Amino acid sequence: MTTDSGGDSHRFVYPDSEPIDLIHVDDDPQFATLVSTFLERQGDRFRIQTETDPEAALSTIRDDATDFDCVVSDYDMPGLDGLELLEQLRTDYPDLPFILFTGHGSEAIASEAITAGVTEYLQKGGGTEQYTVLANRVEQVVERYWAERYADHARQAIETAQGGINILDKDGYIQYVNEACAELLGYEREELLGEHWEILYREEDIKGVYDVLLPEARQGQWQGQTTYKRKDASVIETNHTLTVSGDGSLICTFSPVDDPATERELSLRTRAMDEAPVGIVLIDPHTDGNPITYANDRFTELSGYDSADVMGRDWLFLEGPETSDEAVAELRSAIQERQRATVELRNYRADGTVFWDRVRVAPVFDSDGELARFVGFHDDVTEGKTAEEQLRSSRARLEALFEGSPDMIILHDAEGVIQDVNPETCRKLGYTQSELVGQTVWDIDATADRDRAISFWDGLETNCPRRFEAELRRSNGGTIPVEVHLIRLDLDGEDRFVAMDRDITEQRARKDELLQQNERLDRFASVVSHDLRNPLQLAQGRLELLSDECKSEHTDDIEYALNRMDDLVENLLTLAQLGDEAMEIEQVALSAVVRNCWETVDTREATLVVETERSVDADPDQLQQLFENLVRNSVEHGGMDVTVTVGDTDTGFYVADDGPGIPESEREKVFEAGYSTADAGTGFGLDIVEEIVAAHDWTVQLTESAEGGARFDIQTDTE
Repeated sequence: MTTDSGGDSHRFVYPDSEPIDLIHVDDDPQFATLVSTFLERQGDRFRIQTETDPEAALSTIRDDATDFDCVVSDYDMPGLDGLELLEQLRTDYPDLPFILFTGHGSEAIASEAITAGVTEYLQKGGGTEQYTVLANRVEQVVERYWAERYADHARQAIETAQGGINILDKDGYIQYVNEACAELLGYEREELLGEHWEILYREEDIKGVYDVLLPEARQGQWQGQTTYKRKDASVIETNHTLTVSGDGSLICTFSPVDDPATERELSLRTRAMDEAPVGIVLIDPHTDGNPITYANDRFTELSGYDSADVMGRDWLFLEGPETSDEAVAELRSAIQERQRATVELRNYRADGTVFWDRVRVAPVFDSDGELARFVGFHDDVTEGKTAEEQLRSSRARLEALFEGSPDMIILHDAEGVIQDVNPETCRKLGYTQSELVGQTVWDIDATADRDRAISFWDGLETNCPRRFEAELRRSNGGTIPVEVHLIRLDLDGEDRFVAMDRDITEQRARKDELLQQNERLDRFASVVSHDLRNPLQLAQGRLELLSDECKSEHTDDIEYALNRMDDLVENLLTLAQLGDEAMEIEQVALSAVVRNCWETVDTREATLVVETERSVDADPDQLQQLFENLVRNSVEHGGMDVTVTVGDTDTGFYVADDGPGIPESEREKVFEAGYSTADAGTGFGLDIVEEIVAAHDWTVQLTESAEGGARFDIQTDTE
């Protein structure tokens, strides 16, 4: 590999999708083979050579067999480590992209790598996503390397051409001359700048230039022979090419008639500058405002200005309100100090849109060491900068969430080693951050087992969160029950796990309390169903025997009292058992359930009107119990000949009657347990209705029916 700026395959024609010659240095041959395999899967663009010995890699790079575009190297290797390899390479190849791809990542190594001048630093991770990240980074750094090398070629081509090059503005005044042009014509460069081209021709030849050369050149290009007049009035016969640029200026290349190779080289270099994929401008450093004397087509495309609007303007005319003052000052200082400079800043196109512009300037000196021009290169890097800003913004939001989250957040690697914790974790567990970082998950999670945890993390897909419960140890010896939301992320090629832990101490306490209540309720139901119902059934049976043996005016009252007690027991059991078993939800036709209820409830002489064909998602048994209680309520309060109507609403159904209704002042009380206005009512029927409605996530509302009776609206669609 030669020490110039690149190989022949990339020397002057800018590559859009050329193969990338990559050398990968890693002392682990199996891992090196794995990297090659995955990179080659990214496409045919990568041509990879692997070396397991850093010294051998140096020899391979330095020979001329392959002109490598990028070096990817491990850090910890025998003989030379990655940074020592970089140091030796930088002596001969100062600009060659070098990516440190290491499994021994730390802030110290990263800092040392950046200081040493690595192009990119990547840490090896546990997933295959790292190879996609590596491939993307290689493509980015190589394409940037090619673009910068191409720009340097273009600048060097102008000054090192053996033939003369000069650029005329649209009015024919000389804006630029290279050193060869001035030398061939016997002038100092400064003597020609600003002069009209007519001084270079004999009087008798000027008319021919106006009549033939210029018209043909302005149609695209003129080629032929020209007799130039030197400063000392002598003449030189030249092979001359005259090419019009997009801004109407003319690029003149010429060489003595006896030097056709020089003419061909000039023509090639002129076209290369015009067709360069980056914006190129020539800047006059000796005139106030440093005006632009030449701009290629790519610059006019980039800026959106016509060539005529570019020529003669301050070369920083694209700046605007959002342009960095510091970046502009750095560029102006470079012009003043005759130095190179590279900045990235926001510039403005002709239509007012903002774009990120990477601007590079370099001085061009003549053979006497005098400053002749500055050349400026403009690259639109908006896409990359926008991605960087979005990433930076996302990281800022995540950092704010991390620092201010009311939940504990713990970041750990694939081996369970804690990498970071947020302030809430420290506060809840009673540790400092330094005490937690470096510990393992099973050090602080009382429920975690190392082998099972690592197996679980290994099978967890990236960006697919999982939820479970755990017990975190506090510094005082206690524990905190938590609900863990765990997600696996690929952070710049590193496998990381983020655990968001929510303290569920209060929820656990409420759950325990609810379990205790349910246990008490089960015991109550057992007492009601056995200890009360058995004596009640015995009393009812004895009453029936007593009625057969003797007649008494008191037996009817005793029977009424025993029946009422039976109804109370039945309703209490219903309330106790609601929700005790999981509901079986299915599509249920309301009309069928209502008609079935009408047959099982003592409806006396009442009338049923069904005006619905709706089906609802419900537990069939509980829905039937709801209708039984509503129908029974209508019959008990509306009279023996009451009419009960079941119909549709926009969001559910209703049950209405034409009885006396319920006063508005009493409507809020009717759902209370034990409330009843009927002599035979238990006061639990509507309480049961409300419980069933709530169990289905429905709502119920009591209003007045069209006939003045009671109407119960059940809303089943609550969204």
